[in-house]
Amino acid sequence: MRLLRSLPAVAALAFLAACDLSTEPNVPDPVDPANDFYAPALGITISTMTKLPSGVYIKDKTVGQGGVAAANDSVKVDYIGWLPNGTQFDTSKLSGRKPLEFVVGKNVYLPAFEAAVIGMQPGGVRQIIIPTALAYGSGGQPAAGIPPNTNLVFQVEYIGRL
Repeated sequence: MRLLRSLPAVAALAFLAACDLSTEPNVPDPVDPANDFYAPALGITISTMTKLPSGVYIKDKTVGQGGVAAANDSVKVDYIGWLPNGTQFDTSKLSGRKPLEFVVGKNVYLPAFEAAVIGMQPGGVRQIIIPTALAYGSGGQPAAGIPPNTNLVFQVEYIGRL
């Protein structure tokens, strides 16, 4: 008789265990940049890029001339940022916007973005892939249209030191 009274309780527990009661949003797992899919329009061939110790991938599309950017330099760059699917999420090249100015290594922007400018020369253009762990991670940046755990692709043109 006791067994029959506890049967509904066991059934309720089994039902609850089968339900997903999490309040966490459905966040995709991070994807290693080497295994991500990139829109063909971005022109990315990951095997031809250099992987920095931080995990950032870079490729110089155009090598500039003159003094190289170094840590603690005040620099000026133009940039375009894309999601791997080719959706542009930001650019400094919009009408009325100015090039981005920052001190390399002060981490005012994404530290990985700042560090990827090191070694560029004025007039140089570099393709950069920043892994999600060094970008916005599992939180993404919803206001900018960047989903959680998204690798970021940038094209940066180094204008020069300030």
